[in-house]
Amino acid sequence: MKSAKIFLCGMYLHLLLSIAVPSLGIIEKDVTESLMVFVLFYIIIILSVLAVGWVSVAMAVKACKRGEYEKVKSGWRLLKYGTIPFYIINFLYSLFVWFVLLVASRGFLIAVLPLPITITCTMIFQSGCIGWCYIRYLNRQTKNDEKISKIHYVMQVISILDIISTVLVLRKENKLIGERCDH
Repeated sequence: MKSAKIFLCGMYLHLLLSIAVPSLGIIEKDVTESLMVFVLFYIIIILSVLAVGWVSVAMAVKACKRGEYEKVKSGWRLLKYGTIPFYIINFLYSLFVWFVLLVASRGFLIAVLPLPITITCTMIFQSGCIGWCYIRYLNRQTKNDEKISKIHYVMQVISILDIISTVLVLRKENKLIGERCDH
């Protein structure tokens, strides 16, 4: 799925800009017009990445309806595995930056803290929706005793658990395919 690739690239662009914006804020002692333009550009990129994420979800649903499950699977795997470094760097960097900002502002910026958390959780939810599409397809293809547990729907939208769920679902799929080939 091309939309998943674009979404993944956008996530990394967001990460790069989230590092650059505070860095420029430190370099530029005063709030200048160029810094404000850069911050506005950053906000537009964030909104664009989130929009592309929803487009990816819609494309996954559409692909499932057309029976293009391999596209959904490849996009899902790309997003889940390709974002592992993104989430690690994002978490560590955000932890450091928000600690510094909260200390420097004496707690005043705590009100803004939910924004980056919401953005990251939305990205996890979006990739989880693509996972839901593929899990639903797999469950439609299997017998009741072989179905993938409904807990994986929940795990797909929870950080860290989404990767574990993806690995488990893909292993189960490979096992089911192996069993079908043996019969």
